[in-house]
Amino acid sequence: MSITGSGKALSSAELVSLLETADFSDCSATIIGYGTMGKEYLKALLALGVGSIRVCAKTNNNLSRIQDIYSNVETISGDIESLALVPEKHELGIIATPIKELFISALRLSNLGFRRLLIEKPVSLASTEIDKLQNLLSAVGTQVWCGYNRISYPSFYEVKFLTDNDGGITSCTYSITELVKPEWTTQFGHDELSKWGIANSIHVISMAHKLIGMPEEWNAFQKHPLDWHDTGSIFVGSGISDQDIAFSYHADWQSKSRWKVEVHTQKTSYLLCPLEQIFVKRQSLSDWTYAPIQTFNDTVKTGILEQTASALGVIGTDERLATLQDAATLTSYAETVFGYKN
Repeated sequence: MSITGSGKALSSAELVSLLETADFSDCSATIIGYGTMGKEYLKALLALGVGSIRVCAKTNNNLSRIQDIYSNVETISGDIESLALVPEKHELGIIATPIKELFISALRLSNLGFRRLLIEKPVSLASTEIDKLQNLLSAVGTQVWCGYNRISYPSFYEVKFLTDNDGGITSCTYSITELVKPEWTTQFGHDELSKWGIANSIHVISMAHKLIGMPEEWNAFQKHPLDWHDTGSIFVGSGISDQDIAFSYHADWQSKSRWKVEVHTQKTSYLLCPLEQIFVKRQSLSDWTYAPIQTFNDTVKTGILEQTASALGVIGTDERLATLQDAATLTSYAETVFGYKN
């Protein structure tokens, strides 16, 4: 299955135009979890002008000031198992809990009657668990998307638009080198760190394969294990996507590179590094040149507002998001890239 989405590619300017003219006032949404990502989703919903918003968290500590500031935001505290509410017909449930709680929170909202869910990445650290969740939710007709927000970046929309106009991508390479920080070993748990490629690097993987199609055949190699990541710190490989596009990837977590995606057409090369920006090269010996993009709102974490707008179903871009099946397929691929045992 390809996650390239359907319909004509939209430029960043066309995306902004859609967002500027859309009316989200009749929409409703419930956020589960009010940590860093939950706060970004609330900012996105408010910036879009969503009419009815609920925020649910385990304790009231972080919620106490919300209703004092926003009259259209209801707050609910307590465990997900005890959550009891009735969703509006097309209400979006946004799940932004810690990774270990994403699965059970999604099931709870579906059992409460939510039929549109946006689950923060990675949904689960195991592809088999994502498959299981997909089967359970699809059986009751729940539409579910995974929050790979890099595939909703304005830079992503723009490079997809430009490469389509060039006649299509012919090849791709991407870097999944992590900027390893010493505090990670105390900041994150063992389960998350031991599968850091799925917990974090999958952002780049999803962006690259949203552009070129799902991996179909590939070879993968791992070297140099770390104390906290025993399958390696160097990852290299190459393959062919289901759109017959050749790709390669590279990571060296102990060196000095960073995340990037580079795609090529017969006319132009495009570089996303950082992923929020585009640089182009139209001659082999020329320098990379910055390509301007348009954005709707720079106060919200990049991609979160655009992703949320798509999931709300107002601007007709929900088919450009990643489904749970897409997430399961990419996670299974990542398990081989990073040498994880499922």
